[in-house]
Amino acid sequence: MSALTTDPAEGIQGKKRWSARWVAFGAATLFVVVSLIITKQDNNRLSETSMDDHFNLPMKPLYEPYLVGNNVIATILMTLLGLSGVAMGVAFYRRTRDIVPLMLAISAPLVVFTEVFLDIMGAVYFPWSDTEFLGHAFTLMGRQMPWWIVAAWFGYAALGAFEYATLAKKPPTKHIWFAFGGLVVAAIIFEEILLSMGLYHYYGNHPLVLVRELPWWWEACNPLGVTLAVALGYRLRSYFTGVRALLLLPIMPITMAAAYGFAALPGWIAVNSDYPWLPTQLLGFASIALGFAHFYLILRVILNRDPFDFNYVPPEGEDEFRVDISKRKNQPA
Repeated sequence: MSALTTDPAEGIQGKKRWSARWVAFGAATLFVVVSLIITKQDNNRLSETSMDDHFNLPMKPLYEPYLVGNNVIATILMTLLGLSGVAMGVAFYRRTRDIVPLMLAISAPLVVFTEVFLDIMGAVYFPWSDTEFLGHAFTLMGRQMPWWIVAAWFGYAALGAFEYATLAKKPPTKHIWFAFGGLVVAAIIFEEILLSMGLYHYYGNHPLVLVRELPWWWEACNPLGVTLAVALGYRLRSYFTGVRALLLLPIMPITMAAAYGFAALPGWIAVNSDYPWLPTQLLGFASIALGFAHFYLILRVILNRDPFDFNYVPPEGEDEFRVDISKRKNQPA
């Protein structure tokens, strides 16, 4: 009889996890329906894509004006945001002797080199200038990059520092979801503002343009590149001490490339094709689904948490990464 006895608390927690899954499914369904309605209403956007007659690929804009004032403003503001991330990293180190968030902040601007490859595949163009102030930082693979995009990736340092500080508090799993959701919302707001300033342009057959100019399928990649770096740094923080902390310098560009490698292929296929409305949007949804799968794996494999056990809190005084995720008792938040 004892073998058949079940813990009532475990049964309640199991029901809560299934409830969370149904909520997630309902939210995803609502997002799909609303997105299809919005993109169908704006279907003419896809017909504006200009394809190269020889290569049958989207044509990069021949000329977009380099707006000096907007570039200077963006460079200053994003640099200040990045410096705030460095300041948070320094403060965290002085308080805990954990140097990982500081190294993540220093690593962030190096993502600009990964950016070049993503722009070629994802059809993004940055106006630049050899004569105007801050107009040209470097050229790689035929792409000229202005200084503001270097500062923009530096600005992600603050978002990474916020995520790391959240993990360090060993919060309930739902707070990690909230932190990630906040990162996604912040990225959408930042990008829509920067796009409205004419600092860069998406061209090609982008799915899921839901507000003004930003294709939302990109949010399956950028925030997860940051989250993956933060999760790996947090999981391995006891290793990255002393001189070994220097190994974290390239982590952001590497994890950003990994995030795109995981989720971006369907979106890239849509962007570089002239598919009609529905296949284009479905490819965008596929990238977003892969992005959520990526976040699920980060929680499950790296952070050793059940993604749908929202109220789980790592036990005090216990190594959170040595607990068997399939056997542990669930705790109320």
